[in-house]
Formats: sequence, C-alpha cells, structure tokens
Amino acid sequence: MPEKSAHNALSFLMAEMIQHNAERPLRQNTVPSRAAPIDVLSREVEEMELEQQNRQDQRQAHIQQEQQPQPDSDEEPDSDEEYAAAAEAVPPPPTPGPAGCFTAALPPPPSQLAVPPSQPIPRDVTPAVIDTSDIRAFLMRPGPQGAMVQCYIQRRKSGLARLYPTYEVYLKDGEQFLLAARRRKHQKQSNYKVSLDKDDLSRDSSNYFGKLKSNFMGTEFQMYDQGINPDKLAEPQRDGSLAQVRQELATILYKQNVLGSRGPRKMKVLVPNVDEHGTRVELRPTTMEQTMLERYKAAKHEDDIQILRNKQPKWNEQVGAYVLNFNGRVTRASVKNFQLCNHAKDPDHVVMQFGRVGKDAFTMDYQWPLCGLQAFGIALSSFDYKIACE
Repeated sequence: MPEKSAHNALSFLMAEMIQHNAERPLRQNTVPSRAAPIDVLSREVEEMELEQQNRQDQRQAHIQQEQQPQPDSDEEPDSDEEYAAAAEAVPPPPTPGPAGCFTAALPPPPSQLAVPPSQPIPRDVTPAVIDTSDIRAFLMRPGPQGAMVQCYIQRRKSGLARLYPTYEVYLKDGEQFLLAARRRKHQKQSNYKVSLDKDDLSRDSSNYFGKLKSNFMGTEFQMYDQGINPDKLAEPQRDGSLAQVRQELATILYKQNVLGSRGPRKMKVLVPNVDEHGTRVELRPTTMEQTMLERYKAAKHEDDIQILRNKQPKWNEQVGAYVLNFNGRVTRASVKNFQLCNHAKDPDHVVMQFGRVGKDAFTMDYQWPLCGLQAFGIALSSFDYKIACE
C-alpha cells in the first residue's frame, strides 16, 4: 500500500508539471535562437559567392581587354573630318602591259589627305611669332626659320563673280586681313592683281601690291611686286636706275601630266636666294633673257636662285588614295593640295604647304625663305585652271 500510494503521488506530480509546462508560453529565443544563425550564415555565404563571382568576371574582362590589339596611331580614323575624301579613293596605279600599254583603267583624280593631327607637330609647322605693325614690310619679309606663318585663304564666288572669284588671305590668329586678289576679266591668259585692300583691286590704286601672270597653257607663272613693267618705261629710264622696275619674286612651273587630272601634280618653284640676314636677292629683269625662267632653262641660275619642289604624295592602301602628312592643317582631298621643299638642302623640310579645309576655304602656311606675297602668288597658281594638267 505504501508503495502504491507513493507511485500515485509521483504520477500526479509529473502530470501537474507537464500541464504547467504546457500552459506556460514558450520563450522567444527557444526555436528562433537556433534558426537565426542558420539564415544569417546562408546569406553571408551567398554574398561571398556573388562577390567572388563578380571579381572573377572583372578579372576576366580585364584580361580580355589587355589581350585585344590596340589601334595604331597611324590607322585610318573614323572621323569624316580627318579623311573627308575617302569617298574619292582611287585604285592602285595601272601596270604597264605589252608594248607599254596600260592593262588597267586609269585612276580618277588623286586624294591628297591629312594624317591624324594627334601625331607630334614637327618643327616645320610650329606657329611663328610675327609682327604686322608694318604690313607692307611684313608681307615682303621672309618668314621666320623653323616656324610657320599660318594663314588661310577664303575664296568668294557668287553671282557674276563666279567665273572671276576673289581670294582673300587672313592670318590664322586674330583673323587679320593681309591680301586679296582677283583674276582680270577678258584676258586670254590668267592675270591676277594682288591688293592690300579687298575692296580695291584696281591696277592704278595705291593698294596695288603685286601681280601673277601665266602662259596660255597654265603651266608657267611669274610673280612680281608692284613695280613697273620695263616694257612701259621710256628708253632713258630703262638705261638708268632699276629702282622702278618690278621685282621678280617667283616662277612657278607645272609639269604637263599625260594622265591629266588622273595623277598627282608636279610643280617646281624658282625663288631668289635669301642670305642669313634675311636679305633677298633683287631680280629686276628688263629683258626676257634675264627672267628666272629663261635663266633656269639656260642653266644660269645657280648663284642667286633656289628651286623648290612639291613633295609627291604616297599611295596608301588602307585609305585607297594618295596621301600627304599636313599635320592636321589640311582635312580635305584636292589636286590643289601641295607641300614645297628644297630637295637640294632637305627634302623633308616643308617651307610652304597649301590645302583645302572647306568648299571655299584653304590653309596657307609658309616660312623662310618665302615671304607672304610669294606664298600667296604660289597659292594662286594652284587655283588657276591648267589646260595641260587638268
């Protein structure tokens, strides 16, 4: 009996404890305390995996970028401004066939283009520091050595003036006007009057500053200052002082091109020598035999005349055209584009360059031994139509 009573009491006590525990609410941290660390750990693992994957993706992308070939600075740019004449690209020059005959079609007009201006600018095209306080002296004074006087030419042709446009020269910096010229009307051969006033191009004006004339074929040009034609001087004056006789400044020769406009032009420029002090040899011919052209033909020019030739453009397979390096100063193709060098001294040293940058806009850069008037006359000769070269 006592054992049974004790067993019943123990059973009752356990039942009370179970009921008491069942009625008492669970503590907040019983089950969640064990589940929370599992959730946090899983999130951290996922974040670590994502971060590691991102790092791997970035590292792979960097490796692929380094393995890709980088573009060369000499490659053709995408900009239409740099190679604006790519549409005028011409096929390679024809190869001679049997008996010297051409087996391929002749190429169309060449493209002489500018290379990307991102390349370092050589000493030949460094802008010059100039003084235009005396405009007449500046235009007759040889440009500095090793630095270009940078100018641009604006061609104006509209209405009745379309056949006889006006050409105006301005300094690149400051937009200062320098010279203007226009071809004389009703002349069988080209005859340009150069003036210090763009609104006054009269031969009898005090602004008259020079003259450029050509032969009938347009292959020979002669540039003079504002002096008097010796044929118009009286006999006593012709035998006396030559101070009034016009000074011959340049002779420009264009070689006849059997391909017409289908090949690059070839030009040769004769100019008087300039000494180390900047003094130009004065050539005032009074007879035809004394002109630079006739002296050159007779091989009597070595003492006081130097010869400039244009750099021949090179064929570029990538562009499909003839190209010249204008160091960003020329952006459009034209058969008129050229660079002049003294090949006897330095065939790579450019003393003048001229080229198209717009429909009626051109750049004109020059330096020693050329002066502004000489450079303008040479540029005008490039504008003029040439029966034997076009």
